[in-house]
Amino acid sequence: MKRQHTLSAPGFSAPSLLLSAVLLTSALVTVASAAPIRLGNLPLSVEPGEKLLLLTDAAIQKTFGAGNRPDAVFFSSDKKVSMAFEWRDIKLTSGDVNTMLDKFPAVIRSQVPGVKTMKQQLLSLNGNNWADFVFVAPGKTGDVRREMLITSAQGRMLVLTISSSVADYSKNEVDVKAMTDSIRLN
Repeated sequence: MKRQHTLSAPGFSAPSLLLSAVLLTSALVTVASAAPIRLGNLPLSVEPGEKLLLLTDAAIQKTFGAGNRPDAVFFSSDKKVSMAFEWRDIKLTSGDVNTMLDKFPAVIRSQVPGVKTMKQQLLSLNGNNWADFVFVAPGKTGDVRREMLITSAQGRMLVLTISSSVADYSKNEVDVKAMTDSIRLN
């Protein structure tokens, strides 16, 4: 069955990634590793550092609908920022990453109501180009910051979505940036 992908995120009328404290307590694993780790079948490794927490596979299945389920999810230590990896069954070549910078903002604006700001740029992370989209939109309890980093991995689209409130991102930015800077495609 082919999965349907939309741009759902916390505060954007989708199931919330920011789970209740009870679920998070039992569903998170402390990774605490400065060494690179592999994430299931994803074609990458990351260095999550000592502060990021990894959501278990069982919790991912319980939290996300079958049509929009990420492959791996990290949370900041305060559980306010989510970082979800998804290796989509969508063809994307490394040459296509640059063209996304012009085309993808229209997709975001069509699926996310009330986008207040949007910034897009091409990032190079450990020798791989990523299309980076950062946007802010109103959420249920304030403005929500969302970042989507998109690249080609083995000819398919690999997406990292970082979601939080604007204020919570600022508090966790150092740990989030350290993890994203450590991403290495295999």
